[in-house]
Amino acid sequence: MRRANRRQWQKQLWVVVGLVLIAMVLGIYQKGLAPMRAVRKQAISIAEKKAAVQTVSAFYWDKQRDSYVTVAGTTKTKQKVYVLIRQKTGHMNVLRQSSGTSMQQAQAQAIQSYAPKKILSVGLSIRKQKYVWDVGYRSKSGKLGYVTYDFKTGDELFAVANL
Repeated sequence: MRRANRRQWQKQLWVVVGLVLIAMVLGIYQKGLAPMRAVRKQAISIAEKKAAVQTVSAFYWDKQRDSYVTVAGTTKTKQKVYVLIRQKTGHMNVLRQSSGTSMQQAQAQAIQSYAPKKILSVGLSIRKQKYVWDVGYRSKSGKLGYVTYDFKTGDELFAVANL
């Protein structure tokens, strides 16, 4: 009888320990995502107030050189726009999505040109007073790559492979 009780107690202890570990991992994960959520919330708030964005369809954060956050959305007048905000200064630019290439087109171009294993990041940014898409990827050999496309024309401006 005692052995049966002891086994039952040990099983319950392992279940409790497992639940505590899962709760700790989830807590650490949530705390790790907090800065991203805060930046996203702030960028969406700016886009809604200053650019009249009503619905948000995507959020990009490009941290290559100067950190830019981009909110893609639709305004009250049903125009699809990108609101590009320089994180350090808060300076904002509004671009019509129809005036250049889309994020999907930039990704497709990177996939066609470099055949990556995985696209890691895509973000809209400004380089030398041009709007650009920055695409980061992991190659099939496991090395990192990075390519920049002109927003207006879709032309490749810069590429680094095998990092």
